[in-house]
Amino acid sequence: MNTEQMDHWDELRALCASIMSVPVQDVVPQARLVADLGADSLDITELQAASEDHFDVSVKGVDPASVCTIGDVAVLIERLRTARTSGVVTG
Repeated sequence: MNTEQMDHWDELRALCASIMSVPVQDVVPQARLVADLGADSLDITELQAASEDHFDVSVKGVDPASVCTIGDVAVLIERLRTARTSGVVTG
């Protein structure tokens, strides 16, 4: 990961920990949103909205089933940010 990606990862970890009321050290790439962190549908919706606001991306059109872990969320955000800055439209 480059420095910018590391900054985004730290921000995402803090965001997830806050929304899901878990210790930040539990928010690791392989942590499953529901099974490991106890996220419910409201937590997922809050994470989606907060991620859109915080990282200036849109997850409209993203298949929710493709995002199961914190690592999946991080990859998705990075992909959407890259597409946005390169002018590529996704979704």
